[in-house]
Amino acid sequence: MRKACIKRDDSTYRDKQESLDHIDLLERTEAPVHGIEIVKLTKLKAESHLNKTVWYTSQENVYDLARKFVREQMIGVWNYAEFK
Repeated sequence: MRKACIKRDDSTYRDKQESLDHIDLLERTEAPVHGIEIVKLTKLKAESHLNKTVWYTSQENVYDLARKFVREQMIGVWNYAEFK
């Protein structure tokens, strides 16, 4: 069974819908989004790729940009996101 959130060590990984809901929460509370890393979770580790990570230097339109990144990059085995 798939979990919406998985906690490992000091990180929280969210599935696609939970990530989009989290972005909505951040927007409502006006909390910043510094970066997002899309990962493939295995039993032992979280695997990522350079193209699956984004850092925001500005908060202008950050919530829309974050939603777009999650929608486009969370496909196939790349099914969890960590917010930085």
